[in-house]
Amino acid sequence: MTSGDGEHQAATHAQRGPQRLIAGRYQLHDVLGRGGMGTVWRAHDQLLDRPVAAKELHILTHGDEEHRIRVRRAIREARAVARVPHPHVVGVHDLVEYEDRLWIVMELVQGPSLAQSIAGTGLLTPQHAAALGLQLLDALEAVHAAGTLHRDVKPANVLLRPDGSAVLTDFGIAALDDGEFLTTTGELVGSLEFMAPERVMGWEVGPASDLWSLGATLATVCGGQSPFRRPARPATLHAVAYEAPVLTERLGPLRPVVEALLRKSPDDRLSSASARSALRRVAAAESDAGPLPSATVRVFFSPAGSHEADTMTSGRELFTPTERHTTSLNSRPRPPRSSRGRRLMWALAGTAVLAAGVVGGLFLTGTLPLKAGPKTTTTRQVVQSATGWQPVTGVTVRRGDQVTVRYVSGQWTADYRNMPMAGPAGYDAATNKLLDGAKDCKVDAKAPFATLLAQLKGQKAFPVYSVGQKLTFRATGNGTLQLGMNDLAGSCSADNKGTMTVRVSVTH
Repeated sequence: MTSGDGEHQAATHAQRGPQRLIAGRYQLHDVLGRGGMGTVWRAHDQLLDRPVAAKELHILTHGDEEHRIRVRRAIREARAVARVPHPHVVGVHDLVEYEDRLWIVMELVQGPSLAQSIAGTGLLTPQHAAALGLQLLDALEAVHAAGTLHRDVKPANVLLRPDGSAVLTDFGIAALDDGEFLTTTGELVGSLEFMAPERVMGWEVGPASDLWSLGATLATVCGGQSPFRRPARPATLHAVAYEAPVLTERLGPLRPVVEALLRKSPDDRLSSASARSALRRVAAAESDAGPLPSATVRVFFSPAGSHEADTMTSGRELFTPTERHTTSLNSRPRPPRSSRGRRLMWALAGTAVLAAGVVGGLFLTGTLPLKAGPKTTTTRQVVQSATGWQPVTGVTVRRGDQVTVRYVSGQWTADYRNMPMAGPAGYDAATNKLLDGAKDCKVDAKAPFATLLAQLKGQKAFPVYSVGQKLTFRATGNGTLQLGMNDLAGSCSADNKGTMTVRVSVTH
């Protein structure tokens, strides 16, 4: 089928309108909304006699490679949401293929989106925004625990139930973090003004990216404007990556929380736990959000002639030299200095400016080449539970390298007949004790059964590490990185089942 055929068929579908019976079960009524990924219909499940929402995806189930990628993305959307039973995550009931396209049948939420609500009734108070933020934070934690990222948290993707509670919906661009790259090369999927800087810059994304989008959402529904929206797409992208958020005084005690969620570096952003504590205080009408973890502080001097210094917080330097004087992420008052200290500061500043000018001139003329920085190699690997130690392919480890192993998804069991599935940290103490009779099967006697383990294999002996959710260590020699379950001594692994997917990064 050509693309023209697909467009004609899509138009034919649209003309058929409501009252269609989908898959012999779902009766369509009126359209609830349309977006880039699909059309959402109010429908009725005739089999179970209940109202539902049926999302008709604007993609065919056959065609070229791009179509197949979109189909896989849609299927993952449904599976991602269906595995997260949570009061603040929209429920998914069914996934059907009908008339050459996919339909996702979901819980029908009888209420407007958060974007529609503030457009109709006005902005939220800081306390109300914080209360909804806590609900969305709960939803995101459940999503992340399932190995999923939402990737498009924004006011339009939050529905409000009749009781006012929030429901996170539209996982149309959600990606299960299982090693398959679902977007085409160079494609930015999502709403730019709510997209975290690491996505814009092409860096690794994770749960912190969704927290950044949550911060932008709270700023918008309480402050009245999106912190990074600009008249044109390039300007919006630049603002997300490099500029300070534009925040209004309407945020009140919510402002420090939003600022901490919108820090440019994922490592410097509030964790879920810190955000929860701060949002609870604001929701309870406390005078402030309480103490918040500080970001890395760097001091950039103002241009010559100014008598102030800007203190900026950023875990990763995202500013160009000219922007350092005009951009501030979290400006704070400069502490008093003695006149001697002030003279020393400006002396150092003058020396730095002079040195920067000389180096910049040499670089521009080609006299001074740019020195290459550290090189990081990243790969993914599926670790089998019943295979013993497994070498990680695609990376080499040399002495001094920093090695990071990060759990992505999956579960396994050390005895599929009798033992439950476990995550990368292995069994809890009570469950682990049930296997006391098989202690000799452990590689690491101190770690629980089913723990994800890592070690270097080389000419010298290296320690065995428990990975858990994330492991980072410095290599003390050359070797091959190996991974396995803590139940692989001898022939013990024969009754193991399951796999885990990990991401391995080696920085040389």
